[in-house]
Amino acid sequence: MYNFGFDDKWVGWIKTCISTARISVLVNGSPTSEFSPHKGLRQGDPLSPFLFNLVAEGTNILMERAKDLGLVKGAVVGHSELKLSHLQFADDTIIFCEANWEEIIAIKRILRCFEVMFGLKINFHKCKVYGISVEDDLVKEFAKKVELFN
Repeated sequence: MYNFGFDDKWVGWIKTCISTARISVLVNGSPTSEFSPHKGLRQGDPLSPFLFNLVAEGTNILMERAKDLGLVKGAVVGHSELKLSHLQFADDTIIFCEANWEEIIAIKRILRCFEVMFGLKINFHKCKVYGISVEDDLVKEFAKKVELFN
């Protein structure tokens, strides 16, 4: 949040909301004793969509910077030749790149930067690699290379 210009007061408020939360669980229709969650937000937390937007914007900034530096070329779309490096919807991201090792490795490094910057873990086992007009064997090699970095 500091990187987006939020001052200490805002960051403190958010930390307090997250760290002082108390929850209980329904077991057979009856609530358990309250306890404090140990890690971050839980599903359904009203802060979740707002904090997720900050994280998504961080991903957007990383990908745009990589595109500007020529690390990722993306895909050219339409008559105006719009360059897309990625699309985001909810918690899904589609990343477009050329079918070459330099871009595959660059994307893996960008995703690692994301993990370090935001303290979040990407589940690479849930990721998919697809190729358009790319041989299946090469797509499989790219997918293996991505997993080797885990």
